[in-house]
Amino acid sequence: MIFLSFALTLLYWIEPHPDADLARAAMQHWQAASQGELILKETPQAAQATLRFRFLSPSRQGLYGSAMARRENGREVQELFINPALAADVQDPLLATTILFLTCVHESGHGLGLGHTRNFADIMYSFQYGGDLEEYFARYRRRLGQRKDVFRESPIAPGDKAQLQAILAAQKQSGTRSAESSATPPR
Repeated sequence: MIFLSFALTLLYWIEPHPDADLARAAMQHWQAASQGELILKETPQAAQATLRFRFLSPSRQGLYGSAMARRENGREVQELFINPALAADVQDPLLATTILFLTCVHESGHGLGLGHTRNFADIMYSFQYGGDLEEYFARYRRRLGQRKDVFRESPIAPGDKAQLQAILAAQKQSGTRSAESSATPPR
C-alpha cells in the first residue's frame, strides 16, 4: 500500500511596512521547523490569507504583539499584530531588529496553533512564568552580525519544534490536510 503525504499549505499576507522582511523570515523558520509538513506561501491579497501580519501605529504602546483568531467567510483567520513602538527607542539597531523579529516569530507561532510554554529557551515562552526579558532578547541578539542574519539564525527551539510537530501530526491523523489548502491553521 502506498501512502501519499501532502504538506499543509497556508497563505500569509504581510501589511506593507519597513519591517515586513522580519515577518517573512519568521514564516521561513516555521516552515523549516515543520520538516516539510507545512508550506507557507505569501500572497499579495489579505483576503486570501489565513495568517495576516499587521503592524500597529508607531504611537501605540502596550504589548509587543498579539494574535487574534476570527471567522471570515466560514474559515478561521489569524490576525497577527506586531507593535514596532516597543523597539523604536532601542539604541542598538540589531537589538531593535531582534525585538521585532522575535515578536513576529512568537505571534506567528500562535497563529499556527502553538501555545505558551514554561521553557525559557522556547520562542513560545510566556513571561507570566517570570524570566529575564532583557536576556530573552539579548541571547538572540548575540547571534546577529547584521540584520539579514535573521534569515539564517532560527530562534525556534527544540521544544517549539516538538509542539509544532505534534500539532501537524494530530492534524495529519485526523485527515484534515490537503495538497493545496488555505485551510484553518492547526489548533
